[in-house]
Amino acid sequence: MRSGWRFMASLLVIAAWTTGSPGQEQPSCFDCHADSSLTKLGPRGQEISLYVDSAAFRRSVHAELGCVACHADVREIPHPETLAKVDCGTCHELEKQGCFEGVHGRALQAGDPDAPKCSTCHGAHDIRPASDVQSRVHPRNQPRTCGQCHGQAEFARRHKLPSALPPADYERSVHARAVQEGLEAAPTCSNCHMLPGTHIYLEVANPQSPVNSANVARTCGRCHADVAEVYLQSTHGTALARGVKEAPTCNFCHGEHRILTPEEPGSPVRPERVSEAICAPCHSSEAMNEKLGLPRDRVSTYLNSYHGLAVRRGSKVAANCASGHGVHNIFRQDDPRSTVHPANLQQTCGNCHPGATQQFASVKVHSYRSAAQLKAASIIRSAYVFLIIVIIGGMFVHNFIVWLFYVAEKYRKTRSESGLPRFSKGMVFQHFLLLVSFITLVITGFALKFPDAFLFRLLLRLGVDEPLRGLLHRIAASVLIATAIYHLFWIFFTRHGRREIQRLFPTTQDVLDLWNTLRYYLRLSSERPQYAKYNYVEKAEYWALVWGTVVMVLTGFILWFPETASRILGPWAFPIAEIIHYYEAWLATLAIAVWHFYWAIFHPEEYPMSFVWLHGKMPHEEVVKHRLPWLEEEREQLAQEDNKMLPS
Repeated sequence: MRSGWRFMASLLVIAAWTTGSPGQEQPSCFDCHADSSLTKLGPRGQEISLYVDSAAFRRSVHAELGCVACHADVREIPHPETLAKVDCGTCHELEKQGCFEGVHGRALQAGDPDAPKCSTCHGAHDIRPASDVQSRVHPRNQPRTCGQCHGQAEFARRHKLPSALPPADYERSVHARAVQEGLEAAPTCSNCHMLPGTHIYLEVANPQSPVNSANVARTCGRCHADVAEVYLQSTHGTALARGVKEAPTCNFCHGEHRILTPEEPGSPVRPERVSEAICAPCHSSEAMNEKLGLPRDRVSTYLNSYHGLAVRRGSKVAANCASGHGVHNIFRQDDPRSTVHPANLQQTCGNCHPGATQQFASVKVHSYRSAAQLKAASIIRSAYVFLIIVIIGGMFVHNFIVWLFYVAEKYRKTRSESGLPRFSKGMVFQHFLLLVSFITLVITGFALKFPDAFLFRLLLRLGVDEPLRGLLHRIAASVLIATAIYHLFWIFFTRHGRREIQRLFPTTQDVLDLWNTLRYYLRLSSERPQYAKYNYVEKAEYWALVWGTVVMVLTGFILWFPETASRILGPWAFPIAEIIHYYEAWLATLAIAVWHFYWAIFHPEEYPMSFVWLHGKMPHEEVVKHRLPWLEEEREQLAQEDNKMLPS
């Protein structure tokens, strides 16, 4: 009644103001406020526009009321510069009351500058009915309206919200698409977050909030009534009703704002994703399983079963968790309603396996249950592990003995044969240090990155724990750095080193050698290519080593001394160095395995390996076959030295 009287009083004010003697021209608010340049200064000195779009106002829901219906303290024109704030509750009393009971109104009363006013959501002079598609609170427009605040990361930070919720997330959802297609009853912001029939928005933690976890299922049930009824009876629904906060409800599985259909690629409940994306986070949690008394092996045993492996490989038809246990109708196994109850298993398995018998359905998917089955499985597993170790180990030892014989034979042959010295003892020593440090760095580095790999788990069992791994990695890094420093000294301060580095510089001949090599091995030319002491293969390896060493040492120091590096270079240095160090390690390891090992070990003419790295000598036969330019160079060098020794 009070609202009605206020409304009538407003009309009387309008009538009294607009009634005058015949022919008398009445002043209009738009005489001033239609001027787009009309402004005033706000309390903080900011410029505030006083412009009102007359066309927008005439289309608004308040057009027939006139200005003074809201600006009730205007008695004359021109009016005082400062007017009372508009009180929408004069007419909309229940809505105002509801607003102040909610989080928005309380924030407004507390003086929060971010708190939304009526005009924030509904507009000021351009308010349209909620049913009008131009209205800011029309279902199609609510995400953008609410997103003015809730879509801003800084707003979320100031108000300690979990995250910003950009409107684009909701607009990609199945609900938003339904609204855009004309189904205006589909969920939008107010449908879910506002108490029905009110203007009350409550915090999520408030037990009365429609989006509190205890109430989500009933909120969704306004549209999905059948699904909600089934869920509320399920083991998850009843657990939630008992106060088990970890029990999943609708938004745990389907998401909150970006809800997609199960067929869409990004949906967490897509058949090939549901087991790992939805079920695994809870059922693989040791803390949750211990607290709720749930079996601890459900996820691991499923993922290692045929069903789990097939789903992980992208199968859309292999059974996932929901295939066996149900979707919303999940019950305890001993509940007769459960799809995995012994009485129902044959039918459940028969959905994918037509003709499945009771015996077939009794096969345990997750684990062996009876003591006899566990004992049998343990015996069979142990027997096969023993056979693998004995048989495959025996094969390896046998073949290693044979391989070692040929290695020894080739080593004796190359050592006894005449050859051309290729590496000095100092070069052989440098290569040995590089070999040991590089292999140690690879093993101890990847052991940190891939702790679950078989080799690295074996190292852990042998006592190479994290402190020891880190120590070995740093020792190997120090050896690599010392080797690099020694190599630089050898290059700059020894005659031999200066001569060798000159030979390692790339030339145009290397490009021709590459071309001729490919032509020969593609059988486009019958002329076998000949190389200098270092060919394009070895030069590429050397300069790749130089590059890799510089990169790994620099990034390694940043990772070794992160506090100092961050202080000098800034906080960006550590994460960038970590990325570079990791991928450069892969690049170097693969380059050695694919390029260097092939030419030094697995090349058909070198296998089981080249022994130059041990005695520094290249067999004369190989020099004549592949390195005639180098041989000629050495002969010329010897002739020059002999001439110098002759008396003048």
